[in-house]
Amino acid sequence: MAAPAVNVDAMGAALWEAANEGATAEARRLLDAGAPCDWKHAAADDDTALVRAAAGGHTDTVELLLDRGADLEAKDHYGSTALVRAAAGGHKDMVELLADRGADLEARSLHGDTALIGAVRCGYKEMVELLADSGANLEAKNRHGSTVLIGALRSGGHTDMVELLLDRGADLEAKNRFGATALIAAATKGHVEAVKLLLDRGADVEAKNAAGSDALVLCTRARCTEVLRSSERLQRWHRRNILAMWAH
Repeated sequence: MAAPAVNVDAMGAALWEAANEGATAEARRLLDAGAPCDWKHAAADDDTALVRAAAGGHTDTVELLLDRGADLEAKDHYGSTALVRAAAGGHKDMVELLADRGADLEARSLHGDTALIGAVRCGYKEMVELLADSGANLEAKNRHGSTVLIGALRSGGHTDMVELLLDRGADLEAKNRFGATALIAAATKGHVEAVKLLLDRGADVEAKNAAGSDALVLCTRARCTEVLRSSERLQRWHRRNILAMWAH
């Protein structure tokens, strides 16, 4: 007697639900019964079981799915892979697992976000450190042309995050498509401590954006303006002295 035909959609949906709930034993049973590993749920952003499990932080389920051949680079409706979704969800252990299994660290969503860009935007410092250690590109740019350093300053300006990125070699003078440097981004947002940190690291206080405005012009808080003016005077004095030395 022939074995009953597998209802692909029904089995795929059941596996998706098991992955969504982190029900690893049920997911194993369904896979053993022939459930399609990479079935996409059209009513849930085209998530595969792997993408959904990763977004939920269900490491055991993700390991099972990968061991059964799930596509590590499958994307949802918005172009996000399991790694990008895990990073956005703050699941550090999941990100580590996926990176160890060979996930593409530079895969991008339709919005241009890599896992690192998403982690920086959400303020997940330990995850940013993990991704940087794993080789993620610190100069990757989002759809606005902002590097992760500029993104960190636009997303909150947390000095510990900014310091981490600078220590890992992030380009201090990289510009987004509007011509803003990290210092301009920090000044525009009024992140005083971040402005101080960037100046201490040698940021060019006279760098201008595409409209010709520098950080001082764009600064939004009085204290920030004071810091920038002080630094500007210092840098000009330093340049004048260097020129005077060359003149002699």
